[in-house]
Amino acid sequence: MWMTLRSDALTCSSTPCYDLDLGCGDGVFSFIHAGGRIDPAFDVFHSVGSAVGINGKRSDMFDHVDEHYEPVITRRPDEVIRTGTDLKPTLLAKACRLDLYQELVQRDLNEPLPFPDESFETVYCNMAYWVRHVDGLLAEMRRVTVSGGRVLLHVKLDAIRDCTLATRAGDLGAEFLDIIGRDRFDSWPTLADRSTWEHRFRHAGLNIEQAIPLATTTHAHLWDVGLRPIAPLLVRMANGLDPVERAGIKSEWVELFHTLAEPLCCRDLDLVAGGGTPVEMQYELRPG
Repeated sequence: MWMTLRSDALTCSSTPCYDLDLGCGDGVFSFIHAGGRIDPAFDVFHSVGSAVGINGKRSDMFDHVDEHYEPVITRRPDEVIRTGTDLKPTLLAKACRLDLYQELVQRDLNEPLPFPDESFETVYCNMAYWVRHVDGLLAEMRRVTVSGGRVLLHVKLDAIRDCTLATRAGDLGAEFLDIIGRDRFDSWPTLADRSTWEHRFRHAGLNIEQAIPLATTTHAHLWDVGLRPIAPLLVRMANGLDPVERAGIKSEWVELFHTLAEPLCCRDLDLVAGGGTPVEMQYELRPG
């Protein structure tokens, strides 16, 4: 649902395509947004690791790749992307198998970007709020974008903190909240309100061309629990099925959830009074 909202918002920008994808991950979002299609027999859950890491700590199950990860492409994207970057080599290895990027670069976005000044027409990032040194990242985005180019950002707003069951800790208990939370907010050190984000942009020399709310507090409440607590168990169960049986169940699953999700994929969804307040924004920025 959230990826659909982001892709839909990108189509409203003056430059829905981009030539630098910062924090590209496994590339699947950008591949599908660009018009690519993958055979239904494939999905990203075929090649994942354990959700429990060293010393029992939670880990990113997507930070894993093996020889079985092979997307079967049924339609090439309408565009290729010049450069993609990510911190994790495993995710870059997955992105490489999509043949979407001309170049993939491992990079921590807390560090300066390894590109010359004014290298890219359009820079896209949907993970700036994950970066500790976000002011430095924004300044680097401005530096590598050509004069007259664009920076496209998807940023979460800290209003999302109020859209969790944490406010009912007295009724639900700490263990319940820990299970459904899975340390989400610890990964977002620069989450901020709209005013703070816009101050950051101005400080970095980026002028706002367009600002579009793309997800609401209604979306955030729907997302708060979801399947997160049982996702690792679902993956293990699905990956233990016979491929034919798995494909059949998946087909029914996708059809059902498409029907359920379609009315929810509206950027101003408001199912309760005040539920249309934005929790994520798309900014189209121009170097000043």
